[in-house]
Amino acid sequence: MPDISYEFLTKFFTDYLPFSPTPSQVEDFQSDLTLVSPYLLEASLIEVKAGTKGEILKYLPNDWRPAIFSVYNRKVAEHAQLFPVFHSFENALRSIVAVTLEQHYKHPRWWRAIYEELKRGGRAKNIAQIGGVPLARHAAFRIGTVILDIEGKQFPNGPIDAMANGYEFMHDCHLAHIRQLVEEHWAVFSPKFHPLSAADFTARFEKVREARNAVYHHRSLSGMSDVVAAAEELLDKLNFCLKFVHGKVADCEPTKLAFSVEAEKRHRTWVV
Repeated sequence: MPDISYEFLTKFFTDYLPFSPTPSQVEDFQSDLTLVSPYLLEASLIEVKAGTKGEILKYLPNDWRPAIFSVYNRKVAEHAQLFPVFHSFENALRSIVAVTLEQHYKHPRWWRAIYEELKRGGRAKNIAQIGGVPLARHAAFRIGTVILDIEGKQFPNGPIDAMANGYEFMHDCHLAHIRQLVEEHWAVFSPKFHPLSAADFTARFEKVREARNAVYHHRSLSGMSDVVAAAEELLDKLNFCLKFVHGKVADCEPTKLAFSVEAEKRHRTWVV
């Protein structure tokens, strides 16, 4: 029975590649599909075919694989270029939520009362105040949901019990949890993002989050400029200049990686 790589291989040669492959070409692409992201490879193939080079390569079947991997590697480089954007965005939002909610509720472990109520078998909505500050039922419900998501099947013996501050709590949150906590406390956060509405905030946040997930799962990403613009706008509201920080990161000279294995024929490398 053909494996999953055969499905992609069939699609490549049926839908995209304008030539009948030789057995060695089939073997090369099939081997590639056991080692790389099939989605990124497919996007690279589509891009090559749609461009000027695709017209030229109709008559050069042996040159398709190097051309495809040239685009593939460019996409990987674009993903790498976005890492400081996602790093800056994610850490800024996690930290601002951690600090702001502690200040708002006047308690370093503002989630603790809800956690204890859940442990007793109660409902998060039973908690009406934290640190003497009124707690809206919808916000209590959301905090309870986040707690249960973090704990998972380990509840009540998961990581929450040992958390001492908001940084630790936010560290274990998914990025979607961060957005939800801001949404449920919009009256608290809206001055920081003025004049954006809650819907505006969510739209920009989700654009960055979805792009981050696409890149971290090695999928091709379109509209990078829109993603950067969304991250830049939200970070600017927090007095964080993404252009400055990204530039400083790009100017750094990190310790170079050391590799000890030289390319051999069995690695099936290519020359463009």
